[in-house]
Amino acid sequence: MRVSRAAILLSTGLYAILVASAAAADDRAVGLGLARDGRCEGALELLIPLRVRPPQDAELERLVGECALRAKRFDLAVESLEAARGLAPGTPGLDLHLAQAHYHAGALDEAEAALARAAARDAEAEASAQWLLYAGLVALDRGDLEGAAERLAAAAAHPDDSVEPMASFHLARARQRRDERDEARRIFEQVVEGYSGSAWAEQAARGIARIDAAETIPVWASLELGFEADDNALLRGRGVGRPGEISDDRDVRGYWFADVGALWLRHSAWSAGSSLRYAGSENDEFERFDTHAPGATLWLDRALVWQEATLRFQYDADVAWIDATSRPFVASHLVTTSLLVPWQGGGATTASAGLGIDDYFYGRRSLAVEDVGTLGCQPCSPVGVDEVGATNRDGFGPILNLVHRQPLPDLPIPGLELPWIEGGYRYQFYLSQGREYDHQRHQVELAAGVRLPFAIDLSVRGRYAYLPYANRTVFPDPSDVSDLPNTAYFLDSRARREQETGVRIQLQRAFGEHVLLSARWSRTRNRSTADVFDYTRNVFGLSLRVGWGG
Repeated sequence: MRVSRAAILLSTGLYAILVASAAAADDRAVGLGLARDGRCEGALELLIPLRVRPPQDAELERLVGECALRAKRFDLAVESLEAARGLAPGTPGLDLHLAQAHYHAGALDEAEAALARAAARDAEAEASAQWLLYAGLVALDRGDLEGAAERLAAAAAHPDDSVEPMASFHLARARQRRDERDEARRIFEQVVEGYSGSAWAEQAARGIARIDAAETIPVWASLELGFEADDNALLRGRGVGRPGEISDDRDVRGYWFADVGALWLRHSAWSAGSSLRYAGSENDEFERFDTHAPGATLWLDRALVWQEATLRFQYDADVAWIDATSRPFVASHLVTTSLLVPWQGGGATTASAGLGIDDYFYGRRSLAVEDVGTLGCQPCSPVGVDEVGATNRDGFGPILNLVHRQPLPDLPIPGLELPWIEGGYRYQFYLSQGREYDHQRHQVELAAGVRLPFAIDLSVRGRYAYLPYANRTVFPDPSDVSDLPNTAYFLDSRARREQETGVRIQLQRAFGEHVLLSARWSRTRNRSTADVFDYTRNVFGLSLRVGWGG
């Protein structure tokens, strides 16, 4: 009997399909069994490849979600449990597990909705330890401290002690935020004594330390010493010559920064503090650029119930002297309001709005022909241009900032830990008395970091800023300046525009809690339509910082 080739191929294909189907069925059965036994690592390895789109297997999706929840793979848990809910919405316990997954994924609204569905579907669910725990956690994150304390206390006292010591720890946090310090300390101490050696006991011990610290006035201080090698200490622009007595643009300087501060008010949701600082530098070549800059900061914080955010009101004042002259070079004032919002998962966003005021004291000399009299000038500014008035930098303007920092999951590379990223946008508008420095600043900054072997922290920051100035500059391009005496130079007819790019790479190593060693390199490239402001600068620095208190 002859069998066609097509029949052979068909039968072979069907056989392969049957074998694959049988293998999948076996994997499903084994995987579901492992999941029911709580052996989730092996269960997920078998069951995840069996998931299909759109979802079709409610039991498989449910058990994958529950195992992902145990494995702290919260995004997968949410996805699978929502799929199971779509296929079999009445499954007992499903909404409670969904509430847990949504909470740990940072979705409070979804967690609250799942808790409500669980309570509506099963009256006993609302009295369970898990429901009470997560209802209390959601309330705590919402800022409902009374409701959080009530539910967490019920969870901690529940006969089902599977939620302990998590319930007690967060109950102590709720008591602490209600300014019930004695009760919070008592509950933290119970966690420390009852669960010694666990991560919860360590966190509770830190909670006790924070309560004890809140009853004293924290005082801190630090001193940083370092040096920098600068390849363009003059910020010399494109094509601009040097003064005759200067042979090079490079310089090396030592610098220092000292500060001391205290948090002298802590009452309920309010706290306030102040700090003093003093920075300075000594240059090897350009001694006239030696700086001395004292400053001070005052702040008032208000803890908010929303998202455990903090609202800050801050005032900064700084004065700088150059070349140790008796008169300051500039005095600056900055008033800022900022909002710090921490998110689940460790991320934090800071939004701030401020008003800055600068008052410059350096003298300016006119180069106009009509001002120099019989002495002549070389070169001379164009007729009608008043450098003294135009270059008056005294001014003010608003500053807006938005920054978000986010820790990342651990990298699959041995020796690399604690990765993070950060991004921000900054807007500034500055209105000066003279026309030269009226401008806006739009700046985008991105950063990333990771801990390297030997506990060395690496960070890389990059920025791009666009600065549209309102007017053309009164500083000439070198090519427009004539060598002839009493001859006016030309001004660029375009409004001044600048694009600033920068990168900063830093390595830091902490020694204990009080010593920090840093090495860094930064490069700034400022591209300007005015040659005198078009420059490149590279700075390499090393510093050692020692801190006390905190």
